[in-house]
Amino acid sequence: MLSHITQEASSLWVGTLCAPYTAPPNKSVNGSSTTTLQPCLTKELAKRLNWTCSGDFSTVCQPGGSQIQGLRMLLRCGIKILQPRLENLMTTQVTSVVHQATSLGVVLLLALEESQITSLGVTENIRLSVLESIIVYLDNENNFDNKRVLLQCFGKVLISLMPIGRDGPTNFFLIKEYFRIPLSHLRSVLSAADVMIVREILQYYNRNYATLQLTDDYLHTMVSVLFQIHLPKDINLFPEMGLLLDLATPSDIMSMPPLQNNIHVLSIINFSIKNLSLEQQQAFGRWFSQSMSLLNVTAGGLSFIRDTGNLIAYLPFQSFQNLSPAQLLDGLDVLKNNTLGLLKQLFIAQSLTGAFSNLTVGQFRRLGNLSCLAHPSDLMAYAGTEAFSVIQDNIRTCAIQGFSFPSNMISSLVLNASELQSPSSLSPQRVSQLAPFLPLLGSSVLQQLTLSQLMPALSTLASVPFTPAQAGVIIDKISANLSLALPGSGHLSMLGSLVSGVKVETLWTLPSDVLLEALPGMSLQTPGLTPPQVNAIICRLWGSSSVSQWMDKVKLLLSSTPLLSVIPQVPLLLVRDTAVSTRLWNTQQAKVLFKEAILSHPSLSQQEFVSLGTMATGVDCTDLTRLFQNLASLSPIHDILTFLKELPVPLHPSLIKCIIEDLYQFDFFPELLGDLGSQIALSLPLSTIKKFPPDKMDSLRKMIVQHPHFFLLLPSNKQAVLVDKMVQRLNMYSGLYTEEEFRSLGVVATFVADEMFSNLDRSFFVDSLEFLRGFCYNVSKRVLVARMLVEPGTFGPVTKWTSETLNQVDRFLFFLPNESIKLIPLGLMNLERIEKLFLSQQQWESGELGSLCQKPSELFDKQQFVLQFFLGFLRAGLTTFPGLIPTCENLHVTQPAAWTIDSLRNMPPAAFRRCLELIGQDPFFSPYQLSVLLTKTKEVYGKPSSFNSSVISQLGHIATQLSLDELASLRLSEIQSISAMGALNTWTSRQLKTLFSTVLNSTRKTPGQLDSSTFVALGHIVCGIDASVMRSLNPVEFSKAVLWLGRLRLSCSEEQLQRLIGLLSHSLAFGPVSSWGSEVFIEIGVIAAGLPDIAMSALVREQIEGISPLAISLIPAGKFAVVFNQAQISMFTYEQAIAVTNPQRNALSLVQQTALSMVLNPAEDKPIDIRDLSLGVAVHPCPFLYLSTSILIMLLLLSPANPLG
Repeated sequence: MLSHITQEASSLWVGTLCAPYTAPPNKSVNGSSTTTLQPCLTKELAKRLNWTCSGDFSTVCQPGGSQIQGLRMLLRCGIKILQPRLENLMTTQVTSVVHQATSLGVVLLLALEESQITSLGVTENIRLSVLESIIVYLDNENNFDNKRVLLQCFGKVLISLMPIGRDGPTNFFLIKEYFRIPLSHLRSVLSAADVMIVREILQYYNRNYATLQLTDDYLHTMVSVLFQIHLPKDINLFPEMGLLLDLATPSDIMSMPPLQNNIHVLSIINFSIKNLSLEQQQAFGRWFSQSMSLLNVTAGGLSFIRDTGNLIAYLPFQSFQNLSPAQLLDGLDVLKNNTLGLLKQLFIAQSLTGAFSNLTVGQFRRLGNLSCLAHPSDLMAYAGTEAFSVIQDNIRTCAIQGFSFPSNMISSLVLNASELQSPSSLSPQRVSQLAPFLPLLGSSVLQQLTLSQLMPALSTLASVPFTPAQAGVIIDKISANLSLALPGSGHLSMLGSLVSGVKVETLWTLPSDVLLEALPGMSLQTPGLTPPQVNAIICRLWGSSSVSQWMDKVKLLLSSTPLLSVIPQVPLLLVRDTAVSTRLWNTQQAKVLFKEAILSHPSLSQQEFVSLGTMATGVDCTDLTRLFQNLASLSPIHDILTFLKELPVPLHPSLIKCIIEDLYQFDFFPELLGDLGSQIALSLPLSTIKKFPPDKMDSLRKMIVQHPHFFLLLPSNKQAVLVDKMVQRLNMYSGLYTEEEFRSLGVVATFVADEMFSNLDRSFFVDSLEFLRGFCYNVSKRVLVARMLVEPGTFGPVTKWTSETLNQVDRFLFFLPNESIKLIPLGLMNLERIEKLFLSQQQWESGELGSLCQKPSELFDKQQFVLQFFLGFLRAGLTTFPGLIPTCENLHVTQPAAWTIDSLRNMPPAAFRRCLELIGQDPFFSPYQLSVLLTKTKEVYGKPSSFNSSVISQLGHIATQLSLDELASLRLSEIQSISAMGALNTWTSRQLKTLFSTVLNSTRKTPGQLDSSTFVALGHIVCGIDASVMRSLNPVEFSKAVLWLGRLRLSCSEEQLQRLIGLLSHSLAFGPVSSWGSEVFIEIGVIAAGLPDIAMSALVREQIEGISPLAISLIPAGKFAVVFNQAQISMFTYEQAIAVTNPQRNALSLVQQTALSMVLNPAEDKPIDIRDLSLGVAVHPCPFLYLSTSILIMLLLLSPANPLG
């Protein structure tokens, strides 16, 4: 045994240790031989190991018996006993690994150690031997399945052998192995790990997290196992998990054991919770609420919020509303130091101001912006007290930050009726105080302010978002005291947001250095420069050869720079502008820059392509295809896709189509799906997406969650099909629609099928209404939400709803059917409540998601019903009700068209003047209502011929009811008033002609003298220019305006559009159509619909790619069928194809319709490759095309009228 063991270098110590048992007999001092009585080691070991051995130990236990013989007997006994256990308890693989990792002798010694036989003094040597053997094995073993056996089955034993203090060469070697586990095995290995191992892993992570290079997927998997498996087993792990809280998912957090009463746990959560995402914070709040009831909150005492800490701010509202006003006041500082949802803020404000009538100045200062959510009547109770000025300051601060108020908040707490009657009597200080509210007062009040009032308040006024018409009134008042044209004066920069009121005619006269000095500040203002102003400034600056040196100052207006201004500067930009590859060029600008940049590099390398930066978005399909073919391997194409995905500018649909078609040629295309980014991935054909395996579909889900913008831009039918297939593939389609599933889908969550959405977890629905209000809902989903709201288990019968219920329902009230709305207690639905509902809906519609997924018109009828029903306009028995006459503040907060036309007609003249611009901008008035409003306008302002530029700028849709004679009498001499008329798209052709004539008469210019800024201002009025007159327009000036005009849905005739094409194809503009690249077609937008038939039928792929979807839709149906053959239609992008109108589609032949259908719904995974046909491309028609063509030929041959037969 000893000989066998000591053959291993790492076990030589055993020989030294065992020397006493084989030593020769001791000699006495006098030389005689004596024998010291030794214990029978063999028998002692067998007894301690609890082994029942069949051998006879008597011979080896006699004095002088061989100890070596005894160890041999013990080994044979142990093998007989242990071998069956090894065979029964270990798999062949496990047994093999154990034998490889350790010698048999060491296993025996380990057995001794595990049986706590420490009296032999071999503990440390055994540990070192085992650990050194394991280290050698793990270092040399490449098959993780073998390593997994040791880590998963023997981790606890090996950890126990690690030296105390961890100072030796074996320092944490085993723990490090757990951080090298492949992701595919991580969950199973960690799940089976002993709590001792888990604690060691956590401690090592906490000490070394900054240097550990772990992927997000690894960390999320580790955290999931810790929360869901190990923490419920041992709550003492939580103190070690503080650094990992920000990686926990809501489901991880909700799986935590009941530790709500553990002060140490709560302190860790409170310390970390501010750095967590809102979703994680709310999950901790829901977890904490599981231990809370009304009784718990009441028993918590006055200091309950302070005692609990930050965590309490994230309770579900159902629990949060149990807090008393006294508790809220005591814990106000804790609550305000955390992120509170609007619903909780509203509850705090109204609870405190409703319960206490003696709040102090200090307490209102602590309330801060929360004061703005209180009921105005509660705040008015402090009028005349020292606290009232603090309340007004709080409201003023809210207004500056963009907060919107109910009308009575403004009229009762901010504005003084007497002040509005005589604005000229206001002090400059009072004007500064009222500055955030002046946009609500309208241009008529601003007209009454004087220079001496405005100049001292200029710095405050310069930060207020006035409309251009309002800003124009102020600029007219103060322009005499400003030297805008004086270089270095800084006066133009001082104007701030008021710059939108500077006349275009003034901007034309300003020196370049004055514009450059002010441009960075002007570009950042809200609402910002108007299109005519932008055009005037850009054309002024880009006309200089020095523009390449000014790029840092003009960059903010870069995307609005006309292509015709950029083209001459391209060579200089590529040479002089060192940041040219980082500028935010639009697609057409990038294309001209790209073409110039690669003149000396006809065959681009990967490095050269990437070095082009944002200019690379201008690559055409031919060059990109050549680049991909030259690379033709996974790694470089992965790098190219990552580069394109991370560019700060969007990719044009034609480029996306080209990328997809090129990538389909490679066998490794499936491996690239994760590199595409959401914009490209969502452009894949649905036939391809439908076949995604679960892992690829989950990658697509993550892309959409991270970047929802491109999903929301998809047509609704594609959204529905995509989401339906996604939830099926991710196994979410049946059963309860859980909170975890809903949250995991992000913005997609409300686009699931109706039957799935109807199974939404009701407890989640009730607890998360504020969260759910942030999503998009189509018509059918709004119906389902309404049904859920009126279910008995939600809030009970509608007739029993309370103010708190309506606070939670909020804008969802507009989803209810009229019958349910009528059941809401009338006392709850006062004007203040109605206005808050309108404000909530307006805020949603102007938000990032609402602006993309819901048209304002969708809920207008319901909003109008709510207002008119609860204000008494529609109630039975009140047919003679004169109606509430709205104030201007009422109209700002709600919507003018929601009120009855009689109520608007009965407004006092002063109030109507203040609201004229607001009323004129409302698109929901009928022609009859607009005619009534025009009559009212004439009563207030007199004949149209007397309207000044400011009034004309405010008329909006009301102006469309002016007669031709009245239109001819208008004074349209200023760009501002021309722009107001040109922005309307409901003019008749006769009105448009009259308006254009009026512009010429007012400005005393001939058509040929019109500049680009005037063309931009004309907008839709361009279609009022006779086709014969269009010949005389300046082609250069018109071409510099086409960037704006091309975005409008112009009502021009085909002849007019053809004349405009003639201007654009002038030699001084873009040249002949045959020379146009896709950049010109992108630039001119809808004007492309005017291409002559011959020119349009000769278009090649690159040109077709640039035609805007809007231009496609405006091509007459008969012309569309003639000019585009099936090969050209096959070149359409998805966006172009979906823009084809039903009349256009119906005019197509069967073959053309097939080509269009193949763009919209490719029947195969691989899109049609049409790059080698007669137009410079190749096509591989689908089998159906061959079949349909054959059938048509056969029918033709069999026809009696067949001329060939």
